[in-house]
Amino acid sequence: MKIGLVRHFKVITPKINKRLNSSEFNSEMNNYDSSPIKPNDIQINQSDWDVCYASTLLRADETAKSIFGGEIISTDMLIEVPLTSFMRTNLFLPNILWHVGGRIAWFFSSATQRENISETKMRINNFMQLLENSGKKNILIVSDGFFMKVFAHQLKKKGFMGTIDFTPKNGKLYLFEKQTFTIQTTNDS
Repeated sequence: MKIGLVRHFKVITPKINKRLNSSEFNSEMNNYDSSPIKPNDIQINQSDWDVCYASTLLRADETAKSIFGGEIISTDMLIEVPLTSFMRTNLFLPNILWHVGGRIAWFFSSATQRENISETKMRINNFMQLLENSGKKNILIVSDGFFMKVFAHQLKKKGFMGTIDFTPKNGKLYLFEKQTFTIQTTNDS
């Protein structure tokens, strides 16, 4: 089985303040989800793929339609791991601190996040079960960066080989393959 992961095209957002309070950060995350994308020159050979699954988020859906002309199945199972402020405060903290703090809160299953690490892994495992039952062997997936990192880790745990950048690049194809072996028996009479 071959799985191709593509992170959505770059999102075009207005200049974000470098320091935000918790409600401003949450607002920026909501704005990101509805912002337009800027396509790049990625070339996907449609004949290499049986089907494309895409996140239902606008950025992934539009990327999938731009790079793949075959069957595209949109699913919430591939949406980005939701990110919200890890605490409520009027203090203005650096944007990067909100991002890192939110992902740490996710890892430790903090109630401040809409989804925790166990729920994300369960969603991925359910999706992988869907893929295994689909009968498709060459599957293209368009999703988001952090989700793709967690997904790639789960693929490796299932025996897939491949690599992904620490920060997945927008509009780049990452390949993962799992070899299946058949044992042939001979009758020596």
